[in-house]
Amino acid sequence: MKTKETGKIAKIRSAGFFTKGIVYVLLGSLTFMAAFDLGGDISSTRDVIEFLLELPLGKAFVGVIALGLFSYSIWRFYQTVKLPEGDLENETVKSGFKRIRYFYSGVFYGLLAYAFAKPLINSFTGSAQKNIESGGAGDKKAALWELLSHDWGKALIWALGILIAGQAIQQFFIAYKGKFMKKIDNYPSVKHEYDFIKRAGRLGYIARGMVFGVLAFFILKVILNHNANEYKGTEGALAYFLSFSYGNLLLGAVAFGLTAYGVFHIMVARHANLTRLT
Repeated sequence: MKTKETGKIAKIRSAGFFTKGIVYVLLGSLTFMAAFDLGGDISSTRDVIEFLLELPLGKAFVGVIALGLFSYSIWRFYQTVKLPEGDLENETVKSGFKRIRYFYSGVFYGLLAYAFAKPLINSFTGSAQKNIESGGAGDKKAALWELLSHDWGKALIWALGILIAGQAIQQFFIAYKGKFMKKIDNYPSVKHEYDFIKRAGRLGYIARGMVFGVLAFFILKVILNHNANEYKGTEGALAYFLSFSYGNLLLGAVAFGLTAYGVFHIMVARHANLTRLT
């Protein structure tokens, strides 16, 4: 039987998954439209925020997403402290790395939640005209320039590049192994639906792996050229696919995968008790 605490955590987890899914669906859809000149734009978090703010009740939408992403961040921090049951029974170096990854994810989505909340905070404090891009690629470039001016900073950038490259490899590995779902065969009534969810998840992890791979390439260029301007951020990573032959098709495929990743998380939010994201 689930405890009261477990029930609350499950609700927080579901809210976080659903909101994360919405963000990826918007990001992927806008980028997909841009790839084929259908009126969208190659998108980043900033573009998604601006798109939502232009809608009727846009501030309300942005506020709800900020709360949902904050919920996801809380759940990741909860996992950092209390690993899944199977991992707790066999505490190893591998589970230690999981704690680090969960903590990193909690920080990342906490900052993302703040990025969505910031326009609302600015509007309440009378500074609504401040640039939404703050906290985006511009700030990251400034940080990279500062790191490049120190020997220890260069080592930190190398570590960051290795971490991002590792994330890319991990996304492909997760897609290949398909272990992000469990208990599928124990629920024949939803088997067909779960096949769809699993396919969406695989496409999503592959697309994320490709984006992380380009971001790692950007970091490598920053180090080798000693130039922080080589870092282009997520929006630049997506635009980079256009530099290849049939780039619009490649970008469209990646954007479709990101949209599928969003759909995957929305469906996971619905059946959170049957899934396990790593």
